[in-house]
Amino acid sequence: MSFDDDFDELAALAYRAAFRVLGSRSEAEEVAQETMIRALVRWRRVRSHGRAWVCRVAVNEAIGIIRKRRTMELSETPARAGGQDGAGDRIDLQRALLTLPRRQREVLVLRYLVDLPEAEVAEELGIGLGSVKTHAHRALAAMRIALPDHHSGPLEAFDV
Repeated sequence: MSFDDDFDELAALAYRAAFRVLGSRSEAEEVAQETMIRALVRWRRVRSHGRAWVCRVAVNEAIGIIRKRRTMELSETPARAGGQDGAGDRIDLQRALLTLPRRQREVLVLRYLVDLPEAEVAEELGIGLGSVKTHAHRALAAMRIALPDHHSGPLEAFDV
């Protein structure tokens, strides 16, 4: 896997993951750009698992933006800021994702936020197809418990 050869695909993955979390094209573009800069700097170390690494970094960057936004909203207003763009739902989604074990979170992000087929998720993470299915099943069950009132909203990202 060469950085130059796979740049377009990696950038698209980063954008897609960030957009699914943030819901903002401009913020997702910024996250994708930052992610690709980080990937270029670290490419020798991460190229063997480049796709998974790029997705993970993009989602973490998006989470950071939501946390900063939430902190600013809380300091400006004591009431919860849900906003028309679903920011409150996305914050709930991120909090729920962060409670999952790392592998379950990686599987959900790659499978449902980045829309990779199960076989590609298994390949990217270096685990078996059965493990992907098990991690996804357990993670989705945990998300439904963590977000019981969100049958639409944040859980719609996991269109299952």
